[in-house]
Amino acid sequence: MIIEYEGQRYSFDFADITVKQAIQLEKFSGMPFGEWGKAVATGSSLLAMQAVGWLVLHGGDLSVPIEDCDFKLARLSGAIGAANAAEEAAEAAAAEAAGAAGPRPTGGTSTAPEVTANGAGDLSPESLTAGP
Repeated sequence: MIIEYEGQRYSFDFADITVKQAIQLEKFSGMPFGEWGKAVATGSSLLAMQAVGWLVLHGGDLSVPIEDCDFKLARLSGAIGAANAAEEAAEAAAAEAAGAAGPRPTGGTSTAPEVTANGAGDLSPESLTAGP
């Protein structure tokens, strides 16, 4: 997704968090990665939100301490919410357009299914640690 914050555009995807970044997130927040993801989703932890800011604004650069990341909380949260809404709208429009194009051929073509870390198609941080 593209997050627009204070005149800058930031490309961000939770699915791109590396293991080193996730370990840094755990150390900083004191929460396992899955709990951190839930705290981000519910907005229940400012430490979790600061880590999101670090991921977005600094690209999760391991040379930048998370605790040094500062931003306007309401503005960044709003920018992330707007980016999520825009992405969902684009996905819905694409699905609608695909449905309007008619049924897909059932023979002669084959595409591999999209596989995610948990195999369920959910790319949220908490899903990446979910069991089968």
